Amino acid sequence: MSTPQKLTLRERKKAESKAAVLDIAHRLFRSSSFDSTTLETICSQANISKRTFFRYFRDKESLIFPHREDRLEAFVQFLDANKQIEQPFEALRGATRVFGAQYHQNRAHLMTQQAIIRSSQALLAREREIDLDWERAIAQAFSARAGNAPEDDLWSRVLAGAIIGVVRSTMTYWFEHGCRDEITELGLTALDALERGFPSNHSTN
Repeated sequence: MSTPQKLTLRERKKAESKAAVLDIAHRLFRSSSFDSTTLETICSQANISKRTFFRYFRDKESLIFPHREDRLEAFVQFLDANKQIEQPFEALRGATRVFGAQYHQNRAHLMTQQAIIRSSQALLAREREIDLDWERAIAQAFSARAGNAPEDDLWSRVLAGAIIGVVRSTMTYWFEHGCRDEITELGLTALDALERGFPSNHSTN
Protein backbone atom coordinates (compact mmCIF):
# COMPACT_ATOMS: atom_id res chain seq x y z
CA MET A 1 0.00 0.00 0.00
CA SER A 2 1.12 3.55 -0.69
CA THR A 3 2.81 5.66 1.97
CA PRO A 4 0.41 8.21 3.51
CA GLN A 5 1.08 11.76 2.31
CA LYS A 6 1.40 14.67 4.71
CA LEU A 7 -1.81 16.72 4.73
CA THR A 8 -1.80 20.43 3.98
CA LEU A 9 -3.30 22.81 6.55
CA ARG A 10 -6.48 23.10 4.49
CA GLU A 11 -6.79 19.32 4.15
CA ARG A 12 -6.17 18.87 7.86
CA LYS A 13 -8.89 21.37 8.76
CA LYS A 14 -11.31 19.66 6.40
CA ALA A 15 -10.52 16.28 7.94
CA GLU A 16 -11.06 17.70 11.42
CA SER A 17 -14.40 19.22 10.38
CA LYS A 18 -15.53 15.93 8.84
CA ALA A 19 -14.51 14.06 12.00
CA ALA A 20 -16.55 16.48 14.10
CA VAL A 21 -19.63 15.95 11.94
CA LEU A 22 -19.17 12.19 12.20
CA ASP A 23 -18.92 12.33 15.99
CA ILE A 24 -22.11 14.39 16.24
CA ALA A 25 -24.00 12.20 13.76
CA HIS A 26 -23.05 8.97 15.49
CA ARG A 27 -24.07 10.39 18.86
CA LEU A 28 -27.46 11.29 17.39
CA PHE A 29 -27.82 7.86 15.78
CA ARG A 30 -27.10 6.15 19.10
CA SER A 31 -29.45 8.34 21.13
CA SER A 32 -32.28 8.14 18.60
CA SER A 33 -31.85 6.04 15.45
CA PHE A 34 -30.35 6.39 12.01
CA ASP A 35 -33.68 6.52 10.20
CA SER A 36 -35.27 9.06 12.52
CA THR A 37 -32.29 11.42 12.56
CA THR A 38 -32.60 13.98 9.77
CA LEU A 39 -29.85 15.76 7.89
CA GLU A 40 -31.32 19.02 9.16
CA THR A 41 -30.74 17.90 12.74
CA ILE A 42 -27.20 16.78 12.01
CA CYS A 43 -26.32 20.03 10.24
CA SER A 44 -27.90 22.09 13.00
CA GLN A 45 -25.98 20.24 15.72
CA ALA A 46 -22.74 20.48 13.73
CA ASN A 47 -23.39 24.15 12.92
CA ILE A 48 -22.92 23.66 9.18
CA SER A 49 -25.13 24.18 6.14
CA LYS A 50 -26.45 21.37 3.98
CA ARG A 51 -24.25 22.67 1.19
CA THR A 52 -21.19 22.21 3.39
CA PHE A 53 -22.40 18.76 4.43
CA PHE A 54 -22.56 17.61 0.81
CA ARG A 55 -19.02 18.85 0.24
CA TYR A 56 -17.94 16.38 2.92
CA PHE A 57 -20.32 13.45 2.35
CA ARG A 58 -22.29 12.01 -0.56
CA ASP A 59 -25.39 11.30 1.53
CA LYS A 60 -26.54 10.39 5.06
CA GLU A 61 -25.55 6.74 4.63
CA SER A 62 -21.96 7.88 4.02
CA LEU A 63 -21.79 8.96 7.65
CA ILE A 64 -21.77 5.28 8.56
CA PHE A 65 -19.38 4.27 5.76
CA PRO A 66 -17.10 7.35 5.55
CA HIS A 67 -14.01 5.46 4.41
CA ARG A 68 -15.71 3.25 1.82
CA GLU A 69 -13.65 4.34 -1.19
CA ASP A 70 -10.36 4.57 0.72
CA ARG A 71 -10.64 1.04 2.12
CA LEU A 72 -11.52 -0.47 -1.23
CA GLU A 73 -8.64 1.39 -2.89
CA ALA A 74 -6.24 0.13 -0.20
CA PHE A 75 -7.47 -3.43 -0.76
CA VAL A 76 -7.07 -3.19 -4.54
CA GLN A 77 -3.57 -1.75 -4.08
CA PHE A 78 -2.70 -4.61 -1.73
CA LEU A 79 -3.83 -7.22 -4.26
CA ASP A 80 -1.91 -5.46 -7.04
CA ALA A 81 1.24 -5.20 -4.92
CA ASN A 82 1.04 -8.93 -4.16
CA LYS A 83 0.08 -10.17 -7.62
CA GLN A 84 3.45 -11.95 -7.89
CA ILE A 85 2.24 -14.43 -5.26
CA GLU A 86 1.25 -17.42 -7.35
CA GLN A 87 -1.46 -18.79 -5.07
CA PRO A 88 -4.35 -16.28 -4.77
CA PHE A 89 -5.36 -17.63 -1.36
CA GLU A 90 -1.94 -16.67 0.00
CA ALA A 91 -2.51 -13.08 -1.14
CA LEU A 92 -5.90 -13.14 0.58
CA ARG A 93 -4.33 -14.45 3.76
CA GLY A 94 -1.94 -11.50 3.66
CA ALA A 95 -4.86 -9.10 3.26
CA THR A 96 -6.66 -10.82 6.14
CA ARG A 97 -3.68 -10.20 8.43
CA VAL A 98 -3.44 -6.53 7.45
CA PHE A 99 -7.15 -5.69 7.66
CA GLY A 100 -7.75 -8.04 10.59
CA ALA A 101 -5.25 -6.10 12.69
CA GLN A 102 -7.06 -2.86 11.84
CA TYR A 103 -10.47 -4.33 12.71
CA HIS A 104 -9.20 -5.72 16.01
CA GLN A 105 -7.77 -2.34 16.97
CA ASN A 106 -11.07 -0.58 16.15
CA ARG A 107 -13.44 -3.30 17.37
CA ALA A 108 -15.31 -1.06 19.86
CA HIS A 109 -16.17 1.45 17.14
CA LEU A 110 -17.07 -1.32 14.70
CA MET A 111 -19.47 -2.89 17.18
CA THR A 112 -21.26 0.43 17.61
CA GLN A 113 -21.30 0.96 13.85
CA GLN A 114 -22.71 -2.50 13.25
CA ALA A 115 -25.53 -1.95 15.76
CA ILE A 116 -26.55 1.17 13.84
CA ILE A 117 -26.37 -0.69 10.52
CA ARG A 118 -28.57 -3.53 11.79
CA SER A 119 -31.22 -1.04 12.83
CA SER A 120 -31.76 0.34 9.31
CA GLN A 121 -32.83 -1.34 6.07
CA ALA A 122 -31.22 1.50 4.12
CA LEU A 123 -27.86 0.84 5.77
CA LEU A 124 -28.15 -2.92 5.28
CA ALA A 125 -28.74 -2.25 1.57
CA ARG A 126 -25.71 0.04 1.43
CA GLU A 127 -23.63 -2.63 3.17
CA ARG A 128 -24.61 -5.16 0.48
CA GLU A 129 -23.69 -2.61 -2.18
CA ILE A 130 -20.24 -2.26 -0.63
CA ASP A 131 -19.86 -6.06 -0.57
CA LEU A 132 -20.53 -6.09 -4.32
CA ASP A 133 -17.82 -3.46 -4.86
CA TRP A 134 -15.31 -5.69 -3.05
CA GLU A 135 -16.53 -8.78 -4.90
CA ARG A 136 -15.98 -7.08 -8.25
CA ALA A 137 -12.52 -5.93 -7.17
CA ILE A 138 -11.53 -9.47 -6.17
CA ALA A 139 -12.92 -10.93 -9.41
CA GLN A 140 -11.04 -8.37 -11.50
CA ALA A 141 -7.80 -9.03 -9.61
CA PHE A 142 -8.07 -12.80 -10.10
CA SER A 143 -9.04 -12.38 -13.74
CA ALA A 144 -5.98 -10.16 -14.28
CA ARG A 145 -3.80 -12.87 -12.73
CA ALA A 146 -5.09 -15.24 -15.42
CA GLY A 147 -4.34 -12.72 -18.16
CA ASN A 148 -8.00 -11.66 -18.42
CA ALA A 149 -8.71 -14.82 -20.38
CA PRO A 150 -12.47 -15.12 -21.15
CA GLU A 151 -12.51 -18.78 -20.10
CA ASP A 152 -11.34 -17.79 -16.61
CA ASP A 153 -13.98 -15.09 -16.10
CA LEU A 154 -16.53 -17.45 -14.53
CA TRP A 155 -13.89 -18.95 -12.22
CA SER A 156 -12.85 -15.48 -11.06
CA ARG A 157 -16.43 -14.41 -10.39
CA VAL A 158 -17.43 -17.59 -8.57
CA LEU A 159 -14.33 -17.52 -6.36
CA ALA A 160 -14.82 -13.83 -5.60
CA GLY A 161 -18.45 -14.46 -4.63
CA ALA A 162 -17.43 -17.35 -2.38
CA ILE A 163 -14.76 -15.24 -0.68
CA ILE A 164 -17.15 -12.37 0.02
CA GLY A 165 -19.64 -14.88 1.44
CA VAL A 166 -16.95 -16.23 3.75
CA VAL A 167 -15.95 -12.72 4.83
CA ARG A 168 -19.57 -11.73 5.51
CA SER A 169 -20.25 -14.87 7.55
CA THR A 170 -17.02 -14.47 9.51
CA MET A 171 -17.75 -10.83 10.34
CA THR A 172 -21.32 -11.69 11.37
CA TYR A 173 -20.01 -14.41 13.69
CA TRP A 174 -17.46 -11.99 15.14
CA PHE A 175 -20.05 -9.32 15.86
CA GLU A 176 -22.54 -11.79 17.32
CA HIS A 177 -19.86 -12.95 19.76
CA GLY A 178 -19.06 -9.43 20.91
CA CYS A 179 -15.83 -9.17 18.89
CA ARG A 180 -14.10 -11.21 21.60
CA ASP A 181 -12.44 -13.64 19.19
CA GLU A 182 -9.26 -12.82 17.29
CA ILE A 183 -10.70 -11.70 13.96
CA THR A 184 -7.50 -12.46 12.01
CA GLU A 185 -7.50 -16.07 13.19
CA LEU A 186 -11.21 -16.41 12.38
CA GLY A 187 -10.59 -15.07 8.89
CA LEU A 188 -7.63 -17.35 8.24
CA THR A 189 -9.58 -20.39 9.48
CA ALA A 190 -12.49 -19.49 7.19
CA LEU A 191 -10.19 -19.09 4.18
CA ASP A 192 -8.60 -22.46 4.94
CA ALA A 193 -12.07 -24.04 4.97
CA LEU A 194 -12.96 -22.43 1.65
CA GLU A 195 -9.71 -23.54 0.04
CA ARG A 196 -10.26 -27.14 1.23
CA GLY A 197 -13.75 -27.08 -0.23
CA PHE A 198 -15.81 -27.56 2.94
CA PRO A 199 -15.84 -31.38 3.31
CA SER A 200 -19.18 -32.85 4.36
CA ASN A 201 -17.73 -34.07 7.68
CA HIS A 202 -16.54 -30.76 9.09
CA SER A 203 -13.28 -30.62 11.00
CA THR A 204 -10.96 -27.70 11.73
CA ASN A 205 -8.01 -30.07 12.05
